[in-house]
Amino acid sequence: MSNLLIWFQRLGAGATIGGAIIFSVNSATAQVIQDATLPINSQVTTQEKILNIKGGTRSGNNLFHSFEQFSVPYGITAYFKNTGDIQNIISRVTGKSISNIEGILKADGIANLFLINPNGIIFGSHASLDIGGSFIASTATSVNFADGTKFSTTVPQATTLLTMSIPVGLQFGATANPIRNQSQASPGGATTVFGEPVGLQVKPHNTLMLLGGDVVLEGGNLTVESGNIELGSVASNSLVTLNSTNQGWVLGYEGVQNYQNIKLIQRVANGSEVGSIVDGSSQNNGSSVQVRGNSVELIGRLVRLRSQTKGIGNGGDLNITARKLIIQDGAQVGTSTTGKGTGGSVIVDADESVQLIGSATLRNTISALLSTTFGDGNAGNLTINTAKLSIQNGAEISSGSTGNFLNSSPPLLFQPATGEGGNLNITASESVELIGTSPTGSPSSLLARTLGSGEAGKVTITTGKLTVRDGAAINVSSQLPLPIFIYLGDASNLGKAGELNVTANSIQLDNKGKLTSNSESGQGGNITLQVRDLLLMRRDSQISTNSGKSGTGGNGGNIKIDAPNGLIFAVPLNNSDITANAFFGSGGQITINADSLFGFVQRDRANLANILSTNKPEELNPNRVPTNDITAFSQENPSLSGSVEINSPDIDPSQGLVELPQNVVDASRQIAAGCNAGKTARASFTTIGRGGIESSPTDALMSDAVLADWISPETLDENRVSKSPTTQAMLPKVKSTNASTPIVEAQGWVLDSNGNVVLVAQAPTTIPHSPALNPASCAVR
Repeated sequence: MSNLLIWFQRLGAGATIGGAIIFSVNSATAQVIQDATLPINSQVTTQEKILNIKGGTRSGNNLFHSFEQFSVPYGITAYFKNTGDIQNIISRVTGKSISNIEGILKADGIANLFLINPNGIIFGSHASLDIGGSFIASTATSVNFADGTKFSTTVPQATTLLTMSIPVGLQFGATANPIRNQSQASPGGATTVFGEPVGLQVKPHNTLMLLGGDVVLEGGNLTVESGNIELGSVASNSLVTLNSTNQGWVLGYEGVQNYQNIKLIQRVANGSEVGSIVDGSSQNNGSSVQVRGNSVELIGRLVRLRSQTKGIGNGGDLNITARKLIIQDGAQVGTSTTGKGTGGSVIVDADESVQLIGSATLRNTISALLSTTFGDGNAGNLTINTAKLSIQNGAEISSGSTGNFLNSSPPLLFQPATGEGGNLNITASESVELIGTSPTGSPSSLLARTLGSGEAGKVTITTGKLTVRDGAAINVSSQLPLPIFIYLGDASNLGKAGELNVTANSIQLDNKGKLTSNSESGQGGNITLQVRDLLLMRRDSQISTNSGKSGTGGNGGNIKIDAPNGLIFAVPLNNSDITANAFFGSGGQITINADSLFGFVQRDRANLANILSTNKPEELNPNRVPTNDITAFSQENPSLSGSVEINSPDIDPSQGLVELPQNVVDASRQIAAGCNAGKTARASFTTIGRGGIESSPTDALMSDAVLADWISPETLDENRVSKSPTTQAMLPKVKSTNASTPIVEAQGWVLDSNGNVVLVAQAPTTIPHSPALNPASCAVR
């Protein structure tokens, strides 16, 4: 829930997080000086605080300007005078100085404005735009046109080479210099739909583009409504294509081999933090946002990259393509809808890694990658393709149906969304890793949940290795918000919990790691795990599709674990459970297909009630016993149990079929004859079928026995597990006093003080006056 507050709150001051400065701003007087490279040269005149830029060479609907220097001081307007039929004003800098823009760039009509300076471009804190078309700022060396001509900054062309055709590309030379934006301008009081300064802004249905070497937003904002935002960082000698659309321009990177870096960071001004915000949100359609670079980093609690639709129109998509994506220290990236329109999709393609890292010290600060609905429209889907995905310190990736806060002071009124949550699709060829919690205890999470009547989406994960540990969780639940909120919807009409589908070579859940698809009142969601080698559960881990709580109904969901050639292992007495329980409704179905299953106990309601010495529904929680339990029952109604089906090749029903002898033998007499019960004990022997003692002392124990409690062995029989490196690396390391000691088959069994069967390596002898452990052959009754 806290991500909702952070997403909507006005970004204010707080603790200091500094950012690196790529190059310093020269405070010397900046100038706009034309050169003499055009047949009709640009003409610059000064009128009070306005630099009037006239002249230039026209070719068709293109107007070309060329400058020796181009910098605009604070309080000054650089005003491009042009006729209304000009479509593109293309300006270049042929000198050697950086463009420092602290004032206003203005153009007439609906013309697109190109500013090309290969030396670098800086937009200061007061920089702003007053143009009718798109704005393209680049440190490329030339603008390429459809007819093959170029408007070059390094080789000025004659007038005969100027073209009437449209721009189709931006060519970089031997050096790709950076672009930096610090703009916090609010021209005419303009703000984003969230109330922040717009910074650099173009009118709706246009494109705002920064394309250079390193691109840094250091306390700088970019804003476009119902248009496009393009951030691109490329290396030297790159050619980036320009594609004209109804909403301006879109960049293409088909011919780019190498990239540089993009950073959105904070800065400190006058003792206060200033965030960087790229905002494509709109009261109508949201803008599409494309970010392309080598390393893309968003760092700081006041950093946002977002696009939201508030009306009936659909939101724009947000695409990030990089080698590495880092979202850290409270930064947030995402799309959303608060109206009837569908939210935009989020697509991340990062060849090497995606890292979300929460702050280790700041409270109520969540690093997040989001696709959310707060209203009637459905959320967009969230897709990640990478090699490694890592989520740490309470960060989250979420696609959900949530709701709106109607006020900002307690008691908080919460209006749940009715739209459906989007799907979360993750493909990570090497690993997906969720670790730890935030300073306030919020888990590092993958979420597809609903807080209202809309259904939650699905989470689909395909990876080599999935690790969820130290309180982290994957959650596709249906739940009410925290009780500190006043819920304005029908709490009994919660949407269906989502589904969780995982395909992995190995899955490790450790130290309260959770996979859950729970519902507070409706149907629990389904969990399907396809495991090639190993599913390992340790230290209070959990797989659950429970439903309901005291006062609410709903049936438990279904769990299917398919590991036909793998091992499912739980460290004994670690309290790691697999549950599909319901409170009032029916328990769900649990189906497990595995080559081997170790360390679990299958329990029904009656068994658990007997162990806990209570029949109170709210206390019938398998987590209250230290064993690793598999349960599917109704806590309230004993007749509404679910089902548990365990299929293993080692369990052969024919092994239990033994031809009985013709002559009946009183076995109890023969066994009792070997027992000296004394005067205070009476010997007995009972067989209870395949789950008990084998038909012959020489027969091997059947696989059913693995569902009994085991005491931890000194060594682990590695012949019983997969030999793959993944499996061997994940198995728990057990200390041994002598590595060469051979593994001994169980020679007998005893009953502990709770009446549980414990297998032992040697047949025990009677210990007088010790009720804790007694020989099985002479059990005291």
